[in-house]
Amino acid sequence: MSMAQYVLRCLGLAGALAALPCSAPAQPADEAGPPRTPWGVPDLQGTWSLPTMTPLERPAELEDRLRLTEEEEAEFLATRRRGIRERLDRALSADFELGDGGVDQSIYDHPLLDGRTSLVVSPENGRIPRTEEGRYRVGMPGRRMSSIPEGPEDRALDERCLVGGMLPLRGSAFPARIFQTPDHVVIHYEFINATITVPLDDRPQVSGAIQQWTGTSRGSWDGDTLVIESTNFDPRWTFAGSGAGMRLVQRLTRIDQATMHQEYTVYDPDSFTEQWSAEYPLTNTEEPIYEYACHEGNRSMTLMLNGARATEQIARFVGAFGLSSFERVGGAAADGSAFTDGMLSYDASGRVSVQLSSRESYLAYYGRYDVNVFRSVVEHEVEGGSRPDVRGRTLSYSYDLADDGDTLVLSLMGDDGVESRATWQRHR
Repeated sequence: MSMAQYVLRCLGLAGALAALPCSAPAQPADEAGPPRTPWGVPDLQGTWSLPTMTPLERPAELEDRLRLTEEEEAEFLATRRRGIRERLDRALSADFELGDGGVDQSIYDHPLLDGRTSLVVSPENGRIPRTEEGRYRVGMPGRRMSSIPEGPEDRALDERCLVGGMLPLRGSAFPARIFQTPDHVVIHYEFINATITVPLDDRPQVSGAIQQWTGTSRGSWDGDTLVIESTNFDPRWTFAGSGAGMRLVQRLTRIDQATMHQEYTVYDPDSFTEQWSAEYPLTNTEEPIYEYACHEGNRSMTLMLNGARATEQIARFVGAFGLSSFERVGGAAADGSAFTDGMLSYDASGRVSVQLSSRESYLAYYGRYDVNVFRSVVEHEVEGGSRPDVRGRTLSYSYDLADDGDTLVLSLMGDDGVESRATWQRHR
């Protein structure tokens, strides 16, 4: 195919594919170098992944170890996988099958990269040199995952289907696809659908006032290496602690059909005490990528926010209450006298204690409590008490807690409906 035919073909497809660039078949590699495009530059197209468990940053306890032995690697990987499982289990509060989104083969199954203990190569200790601001920002995703959210904005960006695949290319169960034309390179992450378009002409960078999740990028060729410089990142996203001032310079060098060398340097004086760099090989899987429908059938956000509101409602129970009124209801009205004095206490660890008294009778018990905010029911699981007939029972109360949290009405539920109703006032 001639260059003229290729350009006409691209123009013909442009209307149908909108902004998606058209790619051309690569010329096969010769013994002297990588595969090349019809216009003569290295062909970077492919489906690229980083199949390794080597961490970006070297663990502090391995600061002086560039590589591990086979025995040390096996122990390191077992510990790392266990830690990943535990962190995800805490974050998701659900059963977790180690893997990414249910894929059969996970990045967690892969070995270290030639025994390396970090992808960072500069500084030599493999550690990212963060400032105090950088240390604060690197903890942002974890704080979002562990805190009780007021709304969806308080949850992690990937949970909200906003940001997934990002620059630079790095380890994930969802690889990146690269497309290429004479004047553009496009890096497409199907994971949460990020597409990064890199112009290769001499157009200027956009205004710094325009900030995007993936930043804005410009590219140029340095011999057979594509250099991509990216700036203007949205400050709500962070890479290893970076802020809005990050400048990311990547270098992509196609080695052969199966391999591309990736290296990048991060500049951000507000977040890092010095520039730092990482490098590693990328593998061309030569496999198609499949749709990642982030919101399809997604009930997680609704469930998490409902859970957060439930947690807040449960917290309102904590405290001590005095009995304001008590009445027996329905068929239970003749079963005993009404209590006239009482104290009720809920603590933050899930413990409850109750004391009720009148001239004729006395009832006290203690145990655990559980609040179901969707049914407006609080259950008292009685562990011990003053009367044998309540020990080991679960007493179910429908409740009405006033907006100010000071008045709590508990209605004891029996087989035939409400048996008694007590109104409690919070001690202040």
